[in-house]
Amino acid sequence: MDSPVVWTDEARRRVENAPPFVRPGILKLMERRARERGRTVVTSEFLTEIRNESMLRVAKSIRGFGFEELSMDAFEVAKAKMKKLPRKLEVIEQIKAFLGARTEKNDMVLAKFQRYLEMIPERGLPWTEEALARLQRAPAFVRALAREAIEAEARRRGATVVTPDVVEHVGAAFRPPATEDAERAGPRADAPLEGVTMLWTAEAEERLRRIPIPAVRRMVIRRVEAAARTRGLEIVDRALYDETRG
Repeated sequence: MDSPVVWTDEARRRVENAPPFVRPGILKLMERRARERGRTVVTSEFLTEIRNESMLRVAKSIRGFGFEELSMDAFEVAKAKMKKLPRKLEVIEQIKAFLGARTEKNDMVLAKFQRYLEMIPERGLPWTEEALARLQRAPAFVRALAREAIEAEARRRGATVVTPDVVEHVGAAFRPPATEDAERAGPRADAPLEGVTMLWTAEAEERLRRIPIPAVRRMVIRRVEAAARTRGLEIVDRALYDETRG
């Protein structure tokens, strides 16, 4: 039996301020997400986090319908796309009616959706603001590699949006040892280098060993050796390493 999920007063008030027809869905979604992520309390901050994830997914769908900006016409297109899903059609009609009854606030609502639309990248997965903020905690020199690994893990999970829990799951492998210098904390000079399949010059190998984080080191090895094979090289030297490691 699932353990009960507790709501803070602030989070509960925010749900009570939502339109009546979406409240049951919010309550179900939040409690499901809380259990998925090992939480026992739904806070206002967690509510914001999940709302942002959900809105990014909606924005991605709207972009998929061919809209670069959200207008009320998008609801008609969404209805046409979802004509075989009666429950979704009902929700779309309710949302449209709700917005139609508060026309003075429509511009504000559409502006909020537009911000989410603008967060959808041309390539790759969209990231929530919370996920991006957690990525910034990684050392600057590994962020590009960490981003690739995080998006790969999100796709492996079947996710359409990069969320903070995926960042935390993958990010642990990209954190350098807390008490060692980032440029000197690599493996011992006599330790084997996991993942190396080609010959490396001593100078290139010495540079590789300076990378303190095993996950980053393995990604660098794959990238550098792939570049060497593409160029028909049999040995990785310092020049190739410096050119391709980032």
